[in-house]
This record gives sequence, C-alpha cells and structure tokens, in this order.
Amino acid sequence: MQGYVTPAVMAFSKDCHRMEIDRIVRVDMTTGAITEETAPAPYRFLGGRALTSRMLLDETDARVHPLSREAKLFIAPGLLGGTAITTSGRTSFGFKSPLTGGTKEANVGGLLGSKLARLGIKALVIAGASDDGWKRLDIDVSGVRLDSAASLAGRSNYDLHRELVGDATRNRCAATIGPAGEYRLASASVAVTDPEGRPTRHAARGGPGAVMGAKGLKAIVVDDAGAPAVLAGARKEEFRKEVTKFSKMVIEDPRTANLSKTGTAGVVKFVNRENIQSMPTRNHRLGTWDQADTISGQQIDALSQERGGKMLPCMAGCVVKCAILFNDAQGNHVTTAFEFETIALLGSNLEIGPADLVAELDRLCDDIGLDTIEVGNAVGVAMEAGVLPWGDWEGTKKLLEAIRDGSPLGRIIGNGTVHVAKTYGIDRVPAVKGQGLPAWEPRTLKGMGITYSTSPQGADHTAGMVTARGATVDTLVKQSRHEQLVMMAIDSAGVCQFSNALPGDIATFVNNRFDVEWNDESVLAMARDGIDAEREFNRRAGFTKDDDRLPAWMRDEALPLPDGPSAFDIADSELDRVWE
Repeated sequence: MQGYVTPAVMAFSKDCHRMEIDRIVRVDMTTGAITEETAPAPYRFLGGRALTSRMLLDETDARVHPLSREAKLFIAPGLLGGTAITTSGRTSFGFKSPLTGGTKEANVGGLLGSKLARLGIKALVIAGASDDGWKRLDIDVSGVRLDSAASLAGRSNYDLHRELVGDATRNRCAATIGPAGEYRLASASVAVTDPEGRPTRHAARGGPGAVMGAKGLKAIVVDDAGAPAVLAGARKEEFRKEVTKFSKMVIEDPRTANLSKTGTAGVVKFVNRENIQSMPTRNHRLGTWDQADTISGQQIDALSQERGGKMLPCMAGCVVKCAILFNDAQGNHVTTAFEFETIALLGSNLEIGPADLVAELDRLCDDIGLDTIEVGNAVGVAMEAGVLPWGDWEGTKKLLEAIRDGSPLGRIIGNGTVHVAKTYGIDRVPAVKGQGLPAWEPRTLKGMGITYSTSPQGADHTAGMVTARGATVDTLVKQSRHEQLVMMAIDSAGVCQFSNALPGDIATFVNNRFDVEWNDESVLAMARDGIDAEREFNRRAGFTKDDDRLPAWMRDEALPLPDGPSAFDIADSELDRVWE
C-alpha cells in the first residue's frame, strides 16, 4: 500500500446522515502521498467544468508538455452532483490536452460523479507520475488508497470492469484506461462504468486517457457503500419540490420522448437531408450518404425490438434514458453507447454500414479506450491517404486492433487526426485546434462553425450547439456565445444537456442547496468566468486569435444545397468578436 488517507480525514458534516461536498483530494503519483484539504472559498460555488478549468489555470504551467509529470489531471463532479436532481451525476475531467495543446474538459455520464459526490469529494487531483509500475486508486468510506495495479496492466476495459465492478454497481464503479491510454495515445479515453456495470461511458475528447496513462494510473475504483446522502440543501423542502418539478418538466418535454425512443441516433434521417447535409461522408467531403438509412436511429430501433435491445439511462436517476443498448442478431450485447457522433464518424464518414458493423467498431473503441470521434476522423484521413479503401470494415477493425497491440501503424492512427495527416502528407485536415471535427457540419450549420472556431475546447459540438439556419451572422454570433455559456453552466452544475436545464433552473437549485440568491445572470457570470479561465490558459499556452479558425478548405469546398452551394463564409472579424 503506497498511499493512504485515514477515515478520520474523511470528515462528514455535523449531521452524520448528510455529506457536504467540499473535499479536494490530491494524489502525488511520484511519491505516493495522498493529502486532502477543504475547498478554498473561491472554489465553493464551482463544480464540474468551471472548477477543473479554474484549477488547471491556477495550478498548471500552460507551457508544460501535457504528458509530463508536471501536468495534472483534475476530476470533479458537478456543483449539484450526488443530489436527487435528474441527470446530475456527470463528471468533468480537466487537463492540458495532448491533442490541442490547450485547455480541455471531457464530460462523461456513468456512475463516477454521483459516487465521488456521495463521498464528499469536490475534486480529485492527480499529479506527478509513477516510477514503479501501474497503480490503482481506491476510494471508499474507509479512506483513499494507492496500490499496485500490476495485475491490471495490458488489460482492456470490458475485462477490467468485469473484475473491478462486476454486478456491484449499486455501490461500486470504476474509471479505467485501456491499451490506448497505456500507450499514451492522444485519442485515448477514460472508460467509466455505466449503470449495468459496463465500460460504455467515456470521458473521451482531447485525450484524457493519455494523461491518466502518463501518470501511471490504470484504474480508479470508487465504492460509496456506507456513505451518507449528500446534503439536500439549506432549504430542504423547497429543494425537494424543485427536484420533482424539474423531473416532471424533463419527462414531459417532447424532446425527451424522441431521445427515449431512438437516442441521439434519431437525428440521422434529419441531418442526411439535402437541405441540411450534416452527415459527414468520405472524410467530410460530402454531407449526405445514400446508405444512411442502414445506420439510422429508426433502423437501430427496429433491430433492437427484434433482438431484445432497449433504452437505458447512462447514469443513476436519469429520466431521459437515451442510451441505446444494442445487441447482435443472436441477442448478445454489443454496445450501450450507440450515439449519433459515433455512428456518423465511424459509419458514414468511412462509408461503413449497416448498423451491426458500426456497432462492432464502437465496441472495439470502448474496449481499447478510444474517442470514437477522433478515431473516426483519423481513419477517414488514413483512407484519404490510401491506407485503406473507403468502406473497408475489416481493414478498419484491423487498424483498431493495431492500436490495441501498440504497433507503429496503430500508434499513428491512435494519435489522432492531425497526426495521421502529418504522417501521410495530407493537407485537408478535419480538425480545429488539433481536435477532429464532430458530425455537425459547419458549412451548412454555420453557428456550429462559430462554436468550433471560438470555443477554447476546439472542435467540440457539446461546447455550444447552434443548429439554426437562415439566421443573420450577428444572430449566429450571439447564439454561439450564449450557448457556449449555457453549456459551461450545465457542465459545471454536473447535469446533462439533454435535461435542457436553463440558467434559471440551475440558479434555483443552487439557491435552495446553498442558501444563496443567484439568478440567471449569476449563473451566466460564473460560466463566463469559466470560459475566461480557459481562454487565459490557452493564451498562456501560446494560442492567438489565428487559432480560432476552421480549416481553410471549409471555406473553399462548398456543399451543394438545393438553394445553392454552401461554404463556411463567416468573416474572421465576426469570429474575433464572439468573446469581445
């Protein structure tokens, strides 16, 4: 046992049946020391992304190599984590990205956030790097321990979660890296246990698995058995009433009904239309695919009804239930994370279908520990370079297995879109700030292009969704700025974007929980401070306004919409004023 925090350090509130979330636990992977402190006043009303981004700025030299021992990994539940608010179990992983070289937050569902919160942990800080082999971090009511993980080395995520969690999901969950993280590949994710004990929820974007791997940390196992409930709030009855009211609102929202039927895959038919063209095909050269129906949410739903598939929550207490449990023709589980971005980047972008083939690629990515968006883009660039022909499913599987094996070709692909392009001399690169493009097409949905360009996170659709068409440039700029602030607020509260929580909803919960008087403006001000912290980190890392740009080919290559060609034509001066 290398490091240990005794139970006495894990102080509960004066009400022994309630837990206040105010502990920052620090793990030094070099020395094995584990310490903790009460969160200082400036962090009290921060959680999730706002907290990890602020701590990254405060504690990390922006010029360090993201995989060096001087870099840090910050893991935090949301400000409302561990409470009864539906979808409030999300977790933020904050770090300097090996893909972008700047600030990054990877947001994930699963069981981790609520369990950390139930143990009173506001943030987990991983520093240094192990010099004597792989480690595992165990956290429960008896303490925090750092031990050898020699028996876990080299193993993939499904195997790991079967051993570390098994059927004990009521109390236990894990966050693990697969082979991609062990190899420190820039597209490596961290797999988080879902409510069925499987590693299908991933903190994926930006390479958090590589950062965790560079620390020598193979697994984090959290067990909240015996932990008291999180404090319901200073205004307990009001808080409980608002929880019920909010859940009812989410359930009755028509958008929830659609998500509960076909998940995010339900948008495939919509975005594949000639007047939208947001179904990336052949390395984003086209916006539609003539076989898109074979990978649509409707087709997946039909197959699920035949095979015993179902819709599930991706975290405890979620009423949306948008996670698609997809089985093969024999009724065997394949994946429970069959989402639009995965379907588009591993499917249409590579001209691979039908759904069964894409689902198997998704499972491989979950098992190896890979961001499906980044890998889908990377393989697309490799296909453009002639490494594989378009539509080569078997070849794509072999590339993923090459990543698992750590072969030279596997490491090229696993290090992401830009790395593949540099290796093969491809100048048409679908990335912003080094991060591969999501499926939402910025040449037709130009508000998305503004978000991709100006978000400190790089090309990330969850940074601020703007799908309006026909709006003025001024409106799109304002919408992108507003949606980026709202998403910062949502990620900081620790709730899911599919709850459609508004700043006023977050303010109401914060007021009742902490006995303060926030309003919409308070929430948006907190969000703006978080964005400013991220932008300042990027500035210190060497970013300039020239990095807030889409690839030039997206201005030159237009998509053929029925009402005329559409390229990304928002002036640089308009992009520059988003955060002025």
